[in-house]
Amino acid sequence: MPVATSRADTRWHAAMEEHQVALAAYLDAAGRLSDVAWTRPWAPGKWTPAQITEHLVMTYRVFIGEVTGGPGMKLKLTGFRRRLLRMFLLPHMLFHRTFPRGAPAPRELRPADAALPARAQALEQMRELGERFEREASRARASGWTHVTHPFFGPIDLTRGMRLAAVHIEHHTRQLASIKG
Repeated sequence: MPVATSRADTRWHAAMEEHQVALAAYLDAAGRLSDVAWTRPWAPGKWTPAQITEHLVMTYRVFIGEVTGGPGMKLKLTGFRRRLLRMFLLPHMLFHRTFPRGAPAPRELRPADAALPARAQALEQMRELGERFEREASRARASGWTHVTHPFFGPIDLTRGMRLAAVHIEHHTRQLASIKG
């Protein structure tokens, strides 16, 4: 007789699958860019694909650090504003799979202007960290860890955190897809 799966487990596995699909799509889109496109901003005044990839790598490092016992991201906004955003904006983002236009990256997740790794190295690092995030978040969840910290939403449960990670990657994949040439 099959073991019954709880709703929470079903949602968790769906969130993991969303993340895996988003990560694979990003790596594919970034891998198809020309060498020139890799180092050119995707739009005037925006980051290059190399910088976007570094931003995603930095995000993974912070979340991995938190689910393995380190500090989460620094909170921004007041508790009241974070709760409002968590109640109204976060569900909208997860449902519509979008990020607000012009939403700023937290300072600690902005890539430096220093030299960035070569594309192959950056994408391999992103793949490895994405897979590690999935493993570590799964371990944390199994051991009773309940959330990750988002600077604008505050603590969000791991399942929504995994889904938000997928939506975040999809947001940046659309940016890469908009690059001509």
